[in-house]
Amino acid sequence: MTDLKQKVVLVTGGATHIGQAVVQELKSLGAEVIIADINQTQGQLVARATQARYEYLDLANDDSIRALSQKLTQLDIVINLACLYEDHGSQSTRQDWQNTFNVTVFGHAALVQACRPLLQSSEDGAVINISSVSARIAQKERWVYPASKATLEQLTKSMALDLAQDGIRVHALSLGWTWSVPMQMISGGDRAKTDRVAGRFHVLGRIADAEEVAQALSLLCSPKAKLLTGSVIHADGGYHILGPEATESPIEELSQ
Repeated sequence: MTDLKQKVVLVTGGATHIGQAVVQELKSLGAEVIIADINQTQGQLVARATQARYEYLDLANDDSIRALSQKLTQLDIVINLACLYEDHGSQSTRQDWQNTFNVTVFGHAALVQACRPLLQSSEDGAVINISSVSARIAQKERWVYPASKATLEQLTKSMALDLAQDGIRVHALSLGWTWSVPMQMISGGDRAKTDRVAGRFHVLGRIADAEEVAQALSLLCSPKAKLLTGSVIHADGGYHILGPEATESPIEELSQ
């Protein structure tokens, strides 16, 4: 079992559905968790529910990033979970691109820069960037979000190289479809339908639960993951290994 006692973990986007599951998992492993989120109301609710600490953070604002980093006296792990989804595919505006990258990429890069001295002081500093299978495949009428996640994966490699001298390891955790508020809204809260639609391109035949994502992430928080850095770890139910045939067999269909 991962032991995170005496570890301080900062979770951006900790007020989200997936974020709350991550916070709960890390708290159960003994970590002191800081929820850093722009949503003050939800952030404070999650903090009370999980006995975590809430701090306001606007990743699109350098002053906000600097103010938060200056409040901290210890930091061992940064989990870059927050993202912005302003994607209108081929109709995306320049503002859509700027808004999304300001949070998902630029904001997290600035946060790691600001927190680097604290991470350097840790006995096992780590940064975990939350990516998506969208970073590696083409998806109809989705331009901005996949590009932001692909950039985040490249940033993970550069961070890993440059922060290694400080004893800081850097990972990217790539997710597939996960049961979350957006998925609930799109499906009308129908989990069975969501599993049925997504099952054909997930090896496990279903989407992930937020709690499962949190458990996978906790493995990368462990000191036992010290040899891992610069890698993209897939917690996507096998989504990334499938080609255009998905889980079906066109050869069988052809022979019938």
